[in-house]
This record gives sequence, structure tokens and C-alpha cells, in this order.
Amino acid sequence: MNIHVHKFGGSCLSAIEDIDAIVERIRHSEGRAVVVVSAFNGITDRLIEQIDYRASSSNSAFTASIELEHIERVPEIITSPWCIRFSDTLEHLTSALDSHAENANVDVRADALACGERLSSIAIAAALDARGIPSMPAWSEYTGISLIGRGEDARIDANRTKELLEIPTGAVPIITGWYGVTKDGYALLGRGGSDLTATAVAAALDASTVTIWRDVEGVLALSPRWTLPARNLSNLSYTEASEFALFSEPMLHPSAVEPLREPGIPLYLRPLHSPDVDGTIIGPSIRLDTPTVRAVGCLPRLVPLSWSLSSALSLTECVSDAMSTLGRARIRVSSIRAQPGRVRLLISSRMAARAKRILSEKPSLPTPELGDPLSILCFVGEGIGQDELIRNNIESFAKESNIHLQFSDDEHRDHAIHATVPASETERAIRSLCTALNLLAQ
Repeated sequence: MNIHVHKFGGSCLSAIEDIDAIVERIRHSEGRAVVVVSAFNGITDRLIEQIDYRASSSNSAFTASIELEHIERVPEIITSPWCIRFSDTLEHLTSALDSHAENANVDVRADALACGERLSSIAIAAALDARGIPSMPAWSEYTGISLIGRGEDARIDANRTKELLEIPTGAVPIITGWYGVTKDGYALLGRGGSDLTATAVAAALDASTVTIWRDVEGVLALSPRWTLPARNLSNLSYTEASEFALFSEPMLHPSAVEPLREPGIPLYLRPLHSPDVDGTIIGPSIRLDTPTVRAVGCLPRLVPLSWSLSSALSLTECVSDAMSTLGRARIRVSSIRAQPGRVRLLISSRMAARAKRILSEKPSLPTPELGDPLSILCFVGEGIGQDELIRNNIESFAKESNIHLQFSDDEHRDHAIHATVPASETERAIRSLCTALNLLAQ
């Protein structure tokens, strides 16, 4: 029987109407349905706030509010076969929060955060079962979802997951996304990691398709954050999707397509409440006769932190030390450029001053200098990186609009062209260039 993997993220787990739509998508799924879920909308953010900021409410009171949120959206939980498991999970959450408050630990933190997915798995199984679709919660720790690493930036161990994966038969498995088991305990896959869980499961099961259900119609040629009427993309190659995802949150986890490349499994991104809309299909490369820019991504308002190195300092050790220091402070580095005698990191503008202070306090590192804010633009399309005409056209469009565009000549990609613009010119650059490249809807 053909296996079809369906992933439902937090944006599709916001209201009772969303639950009803999920039930119908699974009811009408072809072949055997396998479901992967994120936590309900807003739950993970609330868990992080409770863990990191010690909110005024007690952990038990906080857990009671989490319980109420799930029951409000899926009342069937309290009469489902998993009502006791639901209560036990809530008790476990309180215990994990208490343990972390007494002795902060990355493994306990991951365990507490994973409770959002566990509760979601129980709730969706209860909703499906109550509507005549036999279902079963299938938690990562019991199904064999194996990760490498610790904390919140682990990665899928594809070989071990395929070797160990075991899901319930005779019912629709509701697999928890985002987290998995390592040799040390629990770990997380980072922002959007449930996408990666879904594609890793699909590869391990040799599924026919993966569908990620969303609250928008497919993938747009420009992130909705810019409020411009961008074209909807009917298809993307694995490579285009992976590159675009790096510059267009929250489109897709950047590594989500990787498990699908070798088996060639198609990935669909479709709107939950409009099942007749095809959305966007992601699959193997289809090289066009004439390379074309198909999408533009952007990482806005970044600040360069750079420093010079004396001959006594090791470039590798310096970069490694800086990255681990910033990682512990949970400061994300968007770009690294290291060359003999010089290092440059790009940090979000709101984190730049803090990053400089933290790095300046390291005796092993020179004091970094802050540069002028900039934004990175990423032009995406198979073959465009080797086409001088496209680069020349982009440069010409920028000059016509008096945009100070600078290409990143040290990053040559077949499928993408990277460039920077001053942060103050970002929105004007995006509007002008997307118009010139015919990426906006008519």
C-alpha cells in the first residue's frame, strides 16, 4: 500500500476549525496515511517563556492552562482512549519544569519542550478516533526517531532512524515532530524541525509523497513578510527550495528536502483549508533552456562584526571559539566569512551590541568592530549562478533604481546569486528588483 505522509504545523493547529479540516484531509488521504504534528499554535513559545523567564505563575498552574488550551480545541481528549496518557504527560511536564528550575539542563529542557508535541499527538489522535478514523499517538522516543547532537540544534540520524523506525499498524500513527532521542536523552531539531521529521519518516518508509499543510497557498516568489503581491510558485526543485528556505522564514526547514533527494519523493506544500488548491510541489531539478530568477529571499538588517587576526592566532580556533561563545548565548550567526587575517560574522541588528560585548569579554579573541547594517538578498533559480546575463541584468536594474547592490563574489552557486544592500535600502530594493524580474502578481 502506498504511504502518504502528512505534516501539520502549529499554524494549522490554532482552532477547532483547523482540527475539523485535519480530520477531513486524513479521511480523504490516498493509501495509508502517516501523520506528523507540531505543538499546537503558541504552545512552544509559552513553554520557552515559562522555562527561561520563570513567569509569575507556578509550574502546576501553568500546566493547568496548557491542559485547558488543548481541551478547548479538542474536547474529545477527556473521553478518548488516551485520557490517562494525556494526564500523565501534563504531570510529566510539571515535573520537567520543576527539575529545570532547580538545575538547568539542556536535556531536561528538551524533554519539557517536547511535551508540546506529545500533547498535540494525543489530541489529534483523539480527534481522528472520535470521528471514526482509528488513530494512535506515536511518540518519537517509541518510534525510533534518532538524532545526533544535544540541545536545540540536533540533526536527524537518517540511517539509524530508518533502521529503528517502527510505527503502529492498523491505525493512523500520529508522530511527534521536532524532537527525537540521542545517546544522551532528548534533543530538538531547531525552528521548523517538524518538517524534517516528516521528510525523514517519509524516506525511512519509502513513502509515495509528503504533504506539508499550511495556512497559505503554496510558496510565493517573495516572503509574505514584505506585503507585496508575489507570484505563487507551482513547483521548485529540491535545490531551489533548500536555498530559498534559508532566506525566507518560515517557508520550510532548510534541510527538510535532503532526505527526499535520493529516493526522489515529491514534497507538496498545500493550504489546509483549500484542499482543491494544488499549492507548490518540490522535486528533482528541471533545468530550463533559459535560466530564470524564480524567487528572491532576504535576510534583513544584519550587522557585520569583524576583527583582524595576528599571525599568532589560529583562524580555525578563533572562528570556533567565537561560534561556540555566541551559540551558548543563543545568538544566531547568519553568515561567516573567514580568510587569513580577517573574520567577519553577520548578526541580527538587535543582537549585535550584545554579541560584541560577549566576544569582547573573551581574552582569547580580539575586540570586534561593528559595521554598517546591511541586508542579504538571495536570487534563486536553477542555473542562474553561471549566467552572466542574469547577473548583469540584476546589476542594471539596481543602478536604474539607485540601489547600492554589491554581489558576494566569494559565494558561487549554480542555483543562486547572493548580494548585499544597505539596510536602509532593503524594502525599496526588493520592490524594484522583484518588479523588474517579473516576480510580482499582475
